[in-house]
Amino acid sequence: MVWKILLGVLLFLVILKRGDIAAIIARFIYVRGNSDSWKKWYNIAEMLGGMSFESKLTQAYLLLKDGNLDTAYKKFALLSMDNLKSDQKLRLKASYALVFWKRGEISTAIEMLEEVAEKAPSTPVYGSLGYMYAYSGNLSAALEFNKKAYDYNNTDPIIIDNLAYTYHKVGEYNKAREYYEKLMKLSPNFPEAYYGFGRLLVETGELEKGVEMLKKALNTQFSFLSTVTKSEIEAYLQEVNKDNF
Repeated sequence: MVWKILLGVLLFLVILKRGDIAAIIARFIYVRGNSDSWKKWYNIAEMLGGMSFESKLTQAYLLLKDGNLDTAYKKFALLSMDNLKSDQKLRLKASYALVFWKRGEISTAIEMLEEVAEKAPSTPVYGSLGYMYAYSGNLSAALEFNKKAYDYNNTDPIIIDNLAYTYHKVGEYNKAREYYEKLMKLSPNFPEAYYGFGRLLVETGELEKGVEMLKKALNTQFSFLSTVTKSEIEAYLQEVNKDNF
């Protein structure tokens, strides 16, 4: 009798969370990285219903990261209309801001992230806001913020990269190198780390090591959220080789 009750409860939970189960499968396929079928599984999850906030947020973020800007925008917009808790609203805003950044609405994205950083600071938020400051051209604000972010978490690769990049841009090459070298010890797998260090090395006369870093950048993971493309790195590498070798 007990096992029948337990089986009934299990079946009820499976039916209740059927959308989340399909979403978990989608996430698993995405992480493996050898198939685009994760999108189909998210579609199945939507049809089944019962997707949690976490599943919906992850779906929208992965669509954005994959370059589906318009679709991601719609997913984030729909999710914002749900009856969310205050912490969920802030987490949504942190990811939603990236859409506005990629749409070229940098000031809106920064405003959204500034609110989240004030109310619910986290390493990902500091990382996102830090590179938006840095790449928006306001280097004084970027340096001040990225120092603060580093104090918050001095082992996160993105935060370290943001600080190194900012020091490079303000002309403090020794400081930039210090943080890039610390970053390299963490074996980052995003192109900005090696591209930024490579450019710094080239500009300070260490051509061979700089070219090595640039080549490493080409073998990292690129996404729609990367701030540099493969073609940009290849063009710079070709320029360096043409002028110096």
